Amino acid sequence: MGWVKTQRIGPGGSGYTFEALLGKEEDNFSFPDFEGIEIKTTNQFGKEFIHLFCATPDGDFLYPINRIIDLLGYPDKDYPEHKVFNITVSAGKYVYLYGKKVILFVNRIDRKVQLLAKDKNNQPIDIDVSWSFEMLERKLFIKMKNLAVIKTEKKRLKGAEYYYYKEINMYELKGFNKFIDLIEDGTVQISFKISIFKSGKRFGKTHDRGTAFSIYEKDIKKLYYGRIIDYSNIN
Repeated sequence: MGWVKTQRIGPGGSGYTFEALLGKEEDNFSFPDFEGIEIKTTNQFGKEFIHLFCATPDGDFLYPINRIIDLLGYPDKDYPEHKVFNITVSAGKYVYLYGKKVILFVNRIDRKVQLLAKDKNNQPIDIDVSWSFEMLERKLFIKMKNLAVIKTEKKRLKGAEYYYYKEINMYELKGFNKFIDLIEDGTVQISFKISIFKSGKRFGKTHDRGTAFSIYEKDIKKLYYGRIIDYSNIN
């Protein structure tokens, strides 16, 4: 199709426009985007984080996000009287944050991925936040068994953004055990996006924008079998 004018300005424009071309309406369902295939668009350089799926912790506490904010949250830059928690965490290496440090731990005995934390005195913080293997396996296979990564280029012309969809990389999941292995070695990470509403009736309330399991595009073949489909010569 050549250069296509975006249907949404800013981040997410390439993915939104591509799905619109397929006749798909925007949704937040835990199902693949199109005909059993999850669609991700990336730039042509392949250095982006790919968000696989979002999963709220399903540990022992009824409101785990509130517990994370209470015990690990830090002041919002605009409204420091309110706490937020925007951070990417992986296994094998602590992330330091406002006098605390957090890390992921794969507990194979209890079959769960745990978020662990310590205070400034290196003492454990009892947050007890985790994701069960059963829940993660279900989400992974429902949402991400088949994946299409669309390489794109972007340009601006007379104040408008345009995308060129140049290459499709098709992938099939290797398996859940490989997914857990990649969490354990730090390849698959978890990104928290817990902020606050900064206007309206919900001002100051916690705004959970998703807890995403993510992987760099350069590592995608550690999790998936893949092949490139070149459509450039198809009439």
